Amino acid sequence: MYNYHVRKRRRTRYTYRFAGIVIMMVCISQVVMFVMGYGHAYKIGTILAFGFALYGFYLFINSFRAGAYDIDYEFRDDDFIVHTKWGDRHYTYGDVNDISQVIPENENIYSLIHISVKRADYVLPFSYKKEVADKIYTYVNDRVMAEKLENMENDQSEH
Repeated sequence: MYNYHVRKRRRTRYTYRFAGIVIMMVCISQVVMFVMGYGHAYKIGTILAFGFALYGFYLFINSFRAGAYDIDYEFRDDDFIVHTKWGDRHYTYGDVNDISQVIPENENIYSLIHISVKRADYVLPFSYKKEVADKIYTYVNDRVMAEKLENMENDQSEH
């Protein structure tokens, strides 16, 4: 069994919230001024301002997603659990659609593991921890492949 903790910075969440609010306020003020009768010649600018206001709203709402907070991964023999601020998600290795490891040229600096499960994607960053990334990738990949082979054998035996 392997556990891995991915830390997220609180400042990043607050920055996204602040930027979203500022963008919304500036753009909504442009839209309100247009509705009140000022600047009729700026219809295209008002439409663009409305689009940017929606983008600011997107930034603000996205700062509350589960991936913006710390995530704990618990890889067990039969399944794995993703612990987030908004609850735990349990997956079996058969649910994994794709698993890949990204290793850059200078592999000692960082590496990434990407796990695609159902409609969720999880990226595990490893800074200066290549050995840990290799162990976790090998552990999870072996279980995913074993589960896929078992499912293929069961499908062949049914036919």
